[in-house]
Amino acid sequence: MDIDNLLKELNHKSYFGNKSIEIKGITNDSKKVKNGDIFVAIKGYTNDGHNFIENAFVNGAAAVLCDHIPENVNNKGNFIVVENPRQSMAAAANIIYGCPSESINLVGVTGTNGKTSTTYLLKGIYDYLGKKSGIIGTMGVLIEGEKIKVDNTTPEAADLQKYFAKMVEKDINHCFMEISSHALELNRVDNISIDVGIFTNLTRDHLDFHNTMENYYQAKKKLFHITKVNNIINVDDSYGERLYTELKEEGFKAISIGIENNADIKASNLVTTMKGTDFDLEIGGSVKKVHVNTPGKFSVLNSLGALGAAWSLGINIDDIIEALDKIKGVTGRFEMLENKLDCIIVLDFAHTPDGLQKVMETIDEFAQGRKIVMFGAGGERDLSRRGPMGEIAGKYCDLSILTSDNPRFEDPYDICLEIAEGVKKYNGKYEIIIERDKAIYYAIDNSKSKDVILLAGKSTEPYQDMGVEKVPYDEGTIAKNAIKDVERKRGLSM
Repeated sequence: MDIDNLLKELNHKSYFGNKSIEIKGITNDSKKVKNGDIFVAIKGYTNDGHNFIENAFVNGAAAVLCDHIPENVNNKGNFIVVENPRQSMAAAANIIYGCPSESINLVGVTGTNGKTSTTYLLKGIYDYLGKKSGIIGTMGVLIEGEKIKVDNTTPEAADLQKYFAKMVEKDINHCFMEISSHALELNRVDNISIDVGIFTNLTRDHLDFHNTMENYYQAKKKLFHITKVNNIINVDDSYGERLYTELKEEGFKAISIGIENNADIKASNLVTTMKGTDFDLEIGGSVKKVHVNTPGKFSVLNSLGALGAAWSLGINIDDIIEALDKIKGVTGRFEMLENKLDCIIVLDFAHTPDGLQKVMETIDEFAQGRKIVMFGAGGERDLSRRGPMGEIAGKYCDLSILTSDNPRFEDPYDICLEIAEGVKKYNGKYEIIIERDKAIYYAIDNSKSKDVILLAGKSTEPYQDMGVEKVPYDEGTIAKNAIKDVERKRGLSM
């Protein structure tokens, strides 16, 4: 794209430089700049992108989008000066990549828990029906079998537009995206055409960023004001109930889903086993039988969210129900790991008090032996969750194994001691094993017949944040290797 054409569409204060240059892409990471890219200088919480403009030019930046031109780079390149570089990056990326989201049926999922599961359930439905779709979220970007790692649940605006463009190029016209509260606050989803929004729930999290639950709620609410087709709201959640009421009062479309409360799409008569949950689906004045292969109320609510979104986009309800029956589950979300140890080993991402409680409640419905949980808590993040998570573990489990989970610059042992105070309130038994791989092995090696072991918190997250660096980490592989080793020790496999 010729920069002159970009400037005609982009709201900006001034431009200094050559108007005949070609623009090929856009990024706010100076290390990722390629020849012909616009580098966006954003003042962040720890770094100021204006300090990296010189590096961006060295790497081939055709122009810089910024709110001021630092003296050290004045007259050294082409500059687009704007009021708010974050907002302008979103607008510019949309223009550069040709407004790709307008060619996609896009579903955005927000909430504290359940986002990943809901997006993968939607993909499972569309896969079953032979419709090509992509995913953007915690587990990466998935485009026609290619998986791209991302640093944030919702990537930066420039990256999002690039991924949408790639989907359009490959004739993918359905995308299911996790939308974080950070993304909504930091303009990452500005200038994106979103058809359906899904609200899963809202529980205490990210208060290091939002400060209050009200701020957190208002950030999430932004999504439901920009959707084009409909919004799917879980009214079993108190914040969801409030959101549904407010959206209706404000004149926005919304469909309620629930189990406990009255809803437009309602599940009732739930029967849960370790093989999944059966329920009656009340929708459009009729009742239909549904089976989902992941057990628990949280799984049913996630399924209702996916079902409501697909239905809103015109998919036949009976086809959706048939697809849900075939979907085996989401990797790392209440994933039961195969073993010959006569016990159940569950891998799950539960890393908040609400998430951990919902998983433990589900396990409670089918557990026959001891309940053992292994988990930790992140360093330098919402410290108030540690005690409550310990209380949940102490209340539900026979043994809690406390370990490291993204300690950052905190001492992981001190974090475990804070969690332990919660476990003690229920006189729960616990062990502290800081090395996470050793904690996993200990849990599996000490398993008995009919035990249920929950490995919580990391799941598919590909790293341990140790403060100075993010160390590659793969909980699923570590657990599977531990299972194989313990099976060999017990003479159950060769």
